[in-house]
Amino acid sequence: MGKLYDITLQDEKDTVYVKVSGFFKEEDAKVYLSEFQTMVNTINPSCYKLIVDAREQEPVETNVMGDIIAVLNIYLRAKFKKLVIVNPNSQILKKQVENCVKEVNFKGTFVGSLEEAYNL
Repeated sequence: MGKLYDITLQDEKDTVYVKVSGFFKEEDAKVYLSEFQTMVNTINPSCYKLIVDAREQEPVETNVMGDIIAVLNIYLRAKFKKLVIVNPNSQILKKQVENCVKEVNFKGTFVGSLEEAYNL
């Protein structure tokens, strides 16, 4: 099984691009959180847009919902210039994320396509 996420710093676009796909388990979420935080510590997030491409991510088990909330909080605390999430194709995951967003004061934008995310 391959990696479930890819974090790419796109300096020429002042963007941090995160692509998540597949079925995240609790341990996957913990490793992702650690790697993401390590990358954020190397940049000034207020100069970057964060695009999280969740189109290929699958619904998560209930015990991973807290990790989604933790991830959303990390995105917010980093204070990126803009925070954009490309909606998952899965309607179940979309609903799970919407429920998590209600738990935090989320100030990001949800869009339907990657092109839309880059154009914001």
